[in-house]
Amino acid sequence: MGISIALEGLPGSGKSTAAKAIINDLAAQDLRVRMVDIDTAPSTAELRGYADACPSTHPQRMMALWLLRIQQHEAIKAILPDMDAIVSDRSWWSAVAIDGYGNGVARDFLGAIGRQMIMPDIVLLLDAPLGVLYKRKGESRTLQDHAFARRVARGYRILARVHGWQVIDATRTPEQVKEQCLAIIRTALVGKMCQ
Repeated sequence: MGISIALEGLPGSGKSTAAKAIINDLAAQDLRVRMVDIDTAPSTAELRGYADACPSTHPQRMMALWLLRIQQHEAIKAILPDMDAIVSDRSWWSAVAIDGYGNGVARDFLGAIGRQMIMPDIVLLLDAPLGVLYKRKGESRTLQDHAFARRVARGYRILARVHGWQVIDATRTPEQVKEQCLAIIRTALVGKMCQ
């Protein structure tokens, strides 16, 4: 069974760029690696369309995105035994950061859902000051409400501290971010092979 890796962070932190670069690098080493995110879920178009039509704090938006995260989990669970690594652009932890800390949904409730899922073996939090993120992706719905973005950023940092995530300096170049992520992933892969 392979390892599951989730890249977490606010919009503009470089998660998607880093995920693609990590996958390309691992695949070039003849490792069986795949990207699984909510955009690969079977009903993405319908649920995404529904979620995008609702305000950020609307419960129906949150539930649509939760369903996509649950489908992401099911997809990871189905293929993980045949892979060396699965990389995901966010995971259920994003629901905890965005909806638990950002929208005030009971974190115990979100945690209870999360306990039913296989949580990532490695969580890499790509972290940068909000000013940097606004310059990169200020049009993002998550960043438009500054108070909301601060709550989510705080939530991510708390989760990283409590759960021992690796925090990556997302102000560095994409190549430096990729290399820092890969160093952590390679160590975990070697440890997995030695078991």
